[in-house]
Amino acid sequence: MSKQFVGAVQGFHGIVKATITVDDDNRLIDVVPDVKAGTVGALGINEMQAKMKAVNSADVDAVSGATVSASSFKNAVQKALAVAKGDLTAQEAVDINVSNPYQETENDATTGASHRPNETPQNTSVATPAVAYSPEVKFDASYDVVVVGAGGAGLAAAAEAARNGLSVYISEKSGIPGGTTNFSGGVVQAAGTKLQKTTTKYKDDTPEKHAKLWLKAGENTVNPDLVKDLAEGAPKNIEWLSKLGLNWISVYGHCHIPYVDDADFADRIHVYDNGTGTGGGMGDGLVLTQTLLKAAQEAGAVIEYEAPAIALVQDQSSKAVHGVKVRHQGTDELIEAKRGVILAMASIDHNPALAKAFNQQHYNDLMYNTCLSAKSDTGDGLMMGLSAGAAVSGMGGTIDFCGKTGNGTNNQIPTIPLIFVNGAGKRFVCEDATYAYQYRAIFQQEKQLEAPTYMIFDGDSIHEPGSVWTEETLAKDVADGVVKKAQSVAQLAELLHIPEANLNDTIKTWNQNMAAQKDLEFGRRTGLKPLHAPFYAYHNQATNLGAIGGLTINVDGQVLDDFDRPIQGLYAAGLNAGGWIGPYYPGSGTAISGIVHQGRKAAQTLVNLQ
Repeated sequence: MSKQFVGAVQGFHGIVKATITVDDDNRLIDVVPDVKAGTVGALGINEMQAKMKAVNSADVDAVSGATVSASSFKNAVQKALAVAKGDLTAQEAVDINVSNPYQETENDATTGASHRPNETPQNTSVATPAVAYSPEVKFDASYDVVVVGAGGAGLAAAAEAARNGLSVYISEKSGIPGGTTNFSGGVVQAAGTKLQKTTTKYKDDTPEKHAKLWLKAGENTVNPDLVKDLAEGAPKNIEWLSKLGLNWISVYGHCHIPYVDDADFADRIHVYDNGTGTGGGMGDGLVLTQTLLKAAQEAGAVIEYEAPAIALVQDQSSKAVHGVKVRHQGTDELIEAKRGVILAMASIDHNPALAKAFNQQHYNDLMYNTCLSAKSDTGDGLMMGLSAGAAVSGMGGTIDFCGKTGNGTNNQIPTIPLIFVNGAGKRFVCEDATYAYQYRAIFQQEKQLEAPTYMIFDGDSIHEPGSVWTEETLAKDVADGVVKKAQSVAQLAELLHIPEANLNDTIKTWNQNMAAQKDLEFGRRTGLKPLHAPFYAYHNQATNLGAIGGLTINVDGQVLDDFDRPIQGLYAAGLNAGGWIGPYYPGSGTAISGIVHQGRKAAQTLVNLQ
């Protein structure tokens, strides 16, 4: 006779609950999760449910790509089983403060820094050197196109290729699709669209103006052809995504860049409905990836999960790429790509060794800050490309922002009255410029002076539009030591270990300029009010959404070697490719725009091959 039991635990974003059915021998017959649909966690939990039902046991590995939610679900199931076995009461099983008695290790529900700067950085990539190709090589399967990575770029490539009649195989390292795109806001930059013309004041915006802004933000480090091609293709990609089912509902803009001409700026960040009539929040990227996955699979694309590509299959003489080696369920398989391989495996987000070698700012974030990218982003695509003789471009920038306040992430939300000061007590950047521009300056100042930088505000600041603090939350942050409070400049300088005379001059200069409502030092536009005691200080700490830079490509998505020669059969897209974003991230929607565009462009090149 079957019996049902319920278990519950605290997950990363909420309570995870499971209802199980067992037989007389307490053997698992069925398991049903209670989870909010349309979330990354739900994807992982549903995969865990399938794994458990397949073996009638809770003793299965967590699903990679959603390990926190999947592990939480396993704990909930095991708590329910504990009731069946008499090790917990029914009440204890649903009490989130009661631990799972069968849990082997504590579940780490955080992502981020190693905080171990003195350790030798590890190369966490699973990639291996290229497999030598010869006509005698026996492939286990053959497709027109092999796409490596099922994030936004890979799924866009797969959908485009499959919808144009090519056979497509997708190798995905994680147990769920979507990669880091799942955790993004999913917004897309584009200029000159119908929605932009009808909902914003920028009626005459053009891709040419868009490209000018991106090129200026690139500070002479980007490939102009890639940037112009992206700007030209972006509005067409909005239309393509609309045909796939996305419902675009609004447009907003990123915050200004001090040296970019306002004539080249516009509201270009397109937001789609996430199913609730709103959109653009963290995690809405899941709507995009699920839309692309559906389009690819309906057109016949095949996807394998937990099947990382670990090596290219390459002719050692001609350097042509013929396929990939995939490791699936402990077995290596060779998959032929008759037209080409598209690498779409993000950047070096969770690879400390590659970060140290190529990207100082990102390496600093891995040591001291928080990286929210998918844990599977370990630079495999870069390693595989390097093994094939590819060049790299655009290494050095990051997508950094203030995870505490969100300052500078949206031009609809003004920066509150505050200033940033460095270890010398001086202002050093325009505080309402776009977020990653600020954080590049923060990184540079902290390294130059070997001292923290701080966000300084006062008691009135928190009542301004855009403040994340209330009286209550600020008081709690002060009590917890997250924010420091001082009754005078002298006390503030002592708390922050910075020169009192400099800090006094900085605040005095700011207040004098605020009397004229003009920031004469850095061109600040919002939050133009004086600051008075008591003062508050928050240590600026980056939240990282990924590294910038990757394999060198041309506008057709072909990967190039150090002599700008295409490597036959090898393509790259999105953040696996470099040279199209400069030394800092210019604003929200840039990455998703490039991911979709370059995925499609690489696929279109393969479709058009004769």
